[in-house]
Amino acid sequence: MCEIEVVGAAIVNGNKVLAAQRSATMKSPLKWEFAGGKVHKNETHEAALKRELREELGIDVEVNDFIAMGSSVVEDKKINLFVYSAKIRDGVPKRSEHAKIMWVDIDKIMELDWAEADLPACEKLLDLFEYN
Repeated sequence: MCEIEVVGAAIVNGNKVLAAQRSATMKSPLKWEFAGGKVHKNETHEAALKRELREELGIDVEVNDFIAMGSSVVEDKKINLFVYSAKIRDGVPKRSEHAKIMWVDIDKIMELDWAEADLPACEKLLDLFEYN
């Protein structure tokens, strides 16, 4: 089975986190996720996350602490997702690839239908912000 390394950003602003809904044409359609994408060969997680967020949301970020790792199997591929906390340095998030993006109260994140690999990071955020 092929493994793919992916990074995602939990961009927190106060008591809210930025969530992105996958488009209807993507794998795991209309599931919510932390924005990010595939790590290229010889690319660090930080560099990949900065590149992906610039491409997907039009923002520059500061990548901070590792939050959690989650995995899922999609078709014949194992997706290993590494989620980091991040802070917007420049720009306002704008949707390009996703169906929707929105700021969600951290204590309400489990009300969304998250992609399987993102769930460990959701649970960790709830713990970090003492909502569990």
